[in-house]
Amino acid sequence: MTNLQLTSYECIVVGAGLAGLIAARNLQRQGHQVLVIEARNRYGGRMSGQYLPSGQWIDRGGQWVGPTQERFLALLDEYKIRRFPSPNQGKTVLVFNNKRYEFNGFFQGFHEGEVPDIGMAEWQDAMSAWARFQELAKTLPSGYPQSNDHTKKLDSKTFAQWIEENTSTDFGQWYFAYMARAVGFLGPAEPQQVSLLHVLWGQNCAPQAEHPEAELIHGGAGQIPDKIAAELGERIRLGEPVFRLNYDSAGVTVETSQNTFTAKFAIIAMPPHLAGRIIYHPPLPPQREQLTQRVPMGCCAKVLISYERPFWRKQGLAGLAQGNCQWLELCADSSDPETGVGVIATFVVGDRYNRWRSMSGPARRAAVLSDLAIYFGQEALFPISYDEVDWPGDPWTGGAYAAFMPPGVWTSFGEALFTPVGPIHWAGTEMADRWPGFFEGAIRTGEAAADRIALLLREK
Repeated sequence: MTNLQLTSYECIVVGAGLAGLIAARNLQRQGHQVLVIEARNRYGGRMSGQYLPSGQWIDRGGQWVGPTQERFLALLDEYKIRRFPSPNQGKTVLVFNNKRYEFNGFFQGFHEGEVPDIGMAEWQDAMSAWARFQELAKTLPSGYPQSNDHTKKLDSKTFAQWIEENTSTDFGQWYFAYMARAVGFLGPAEPQQVSLLHVLWGQNCAPQAEHPEAELIHGGAGQIPDKIAAELGERIRLGEPVFRLNYDSAGVTVETSQNTFTAKFAIIAMPPHLAGRIIYHPPLPPQREQLTQRVPMGCCAKVLISYERPFWRKQGLAGLAQGNCQWLELCADSSDPETGVGVIATFVVGDRYNRWRSMSGPARRAAVLSDLAIYFGQEALFPISYDEVDWPGDPWTGGAYAAFMPPGVWTSFGEALFTPVGPIHWAGTEMADRWPGFFEGAIRTGEAAADRIALLLREK
C-alpha cells in the first residue's frame, strides 16, 4: 500500500510486524496521523501463514495462544477469530538415548500426568534441579532484570554452568539443555550461549506452567496482520527498508531508498539487532549501540509437515513428542479438526540447525522425516506436504523465536532495551516484560508505545 499525499506525520512506525501494526492502529484510532514503513513486501513479521493445496493452513511463524495471554485473546475476540484446544489426546512420546517411551503425561518446565519410564534416578535428578531452578527464579523481582550484586552474579554465568552444577545424570542435563533450545526463554539458544539471569527471567515472565500453547487458531495466526492492515489502509508502505533516521527535539526524519518522511515521533518496532542496522544521526547513546551488538536472535528453523490424516491418533498418540533425536527435539500436532488434515510442527534448533542447514534440500527433508518416523512410525515418511521456514536465513528477521541475552548483557546494557531516545521509542516482543517472545509480548509493547506517543502528542 502507498500514500503519495502526506510526507509529514505525527508518528512513523518502522516495522509492520504485530507490535508495529498494533501501535499504528491504536494511534490512528485516536485520530493521529501515522505511517508504517516495512522492508518486506508483506505484513506480519514473525506472524506469517499460508494455506496448503489440501485446504489446511500452516503458521510459518508463531501459532499458539495461552489462557493468561490476555491482550492476544482480546485481539482474537475483537476480530472474531475462533480458537480450538491444541490436540493432546493420547500418549506423549519420549525418545532418549535411542530408547522410546510412551506415557500419558507431559513435561516441559512442569510435570503433569504419568512419569516416563526412564528410571527414577534420572527423573528425580531433573525434577529436583527444576525445583531449585524455580526457587532461584523467585529471587528476581517482577519486571526487567535490574543491575545489582545478585543479578550480576547470575548474569556472569551461562545456563550451561548452572546445569553442570545442578544435575548429575544424562537425562537431567539434557532436560535443561532441551528447555534452552526448545522452549528458549525467548531464544532459543544452546545453554552455553545464554545468561543464567536471562533464563531465570524468562521462566518468571513467560512460564510454561501457564500453558502458553493451550490453543490454536482456526485459519492460523497468519491471518491477523491483514485484518489489522486493512484498518490502516494506505498508511502502510511495503518494500521500503529504512536506512537512515535523523532526529532532534523537533522530531524525526526517516529516509528509505525511495522517500523521505518526517514526524514528531518514531516507533522502531523491530528486533534489537535489526534496529541497530539503521543509521541514526546523531548516533544513539553508546549503551544502546552496544546493546544492539550483543542481542542475537535464536537459531531456529520451523518445519511443517502435513499428512492426509493425523495417522498417529490410530496408535493412541497425541502427536506430541520430545527427545534427543539427531535433529528434532520437539514435535507438536497442529491439525485443525475442521479440515481433517494432519499437521506436525517441529523445529531444528541451535547446533542442530547449523549442521542441518549445511545439507542439501533433499537431505534436510530426509533427516526431518527420519526423526519423525522414530517418534510416530513409518507413516511419517510419506507426507503430502513439507515446508521449511528458515528464519535465521530471513534478512528481515534473522532468527526465531526471538532474541536472547548472552552473559553480562542484561546487567551492563539491558536498560537501553526499552529506554526511549529523544523522539524515538521502541516496540517488539523482545521489549516486553511479560510474555516476551510471544505474540502477547508484541501486542503489549505496541499498545504501550502507542499510549506513550499519544500522551506526548497531547502535551505538545
